[in-house]
Amino acid sequence: MKKLLVFTLFTLIFFACSKQDIVNDTVCGVTNPVSNLPWLKEFTEKMQKGDYGDCSRCVMYLEKYKSRDILVVENFPDNCVLCEVRECDGTYVKFKDSEENQNFINNLKKDKIIWKYKI
Repeated sequence: MKKLLVFTLFTLIFFACSKQDIVNDTVCGVTNPVSNLPWLKEFTEKMQKGDYGDCSRCVMYLEKYKSRDILVVENFPDNCVLCEVRECDGTYVKFKDSEENQNFINNLKKDKIIWKYKI
């Protein structure tokens, strides 16, 4: 009985913390952006191989910023301390100041996953 309770609690916690599946919608003007945007394909392959360090907890989200698709990579999905914010062409998003940057981070939805590390 105790094992069943532990298993049930673990299952509930796991599913309560999981995000939706990877989005295959049109992102940055293409379907399946990880395969169809050359810079993004190379970038995610390098993250998967560990070329940028330990990325075993990396997740890439689709966000909107000033009505544009923006790709946000977090190494620790609990916060955005070590995140990258990229435009559809792969360039870094340039915020006018730290307040704008912090406002963007505070308003991340994190509900549309584009890519995540595969174990």
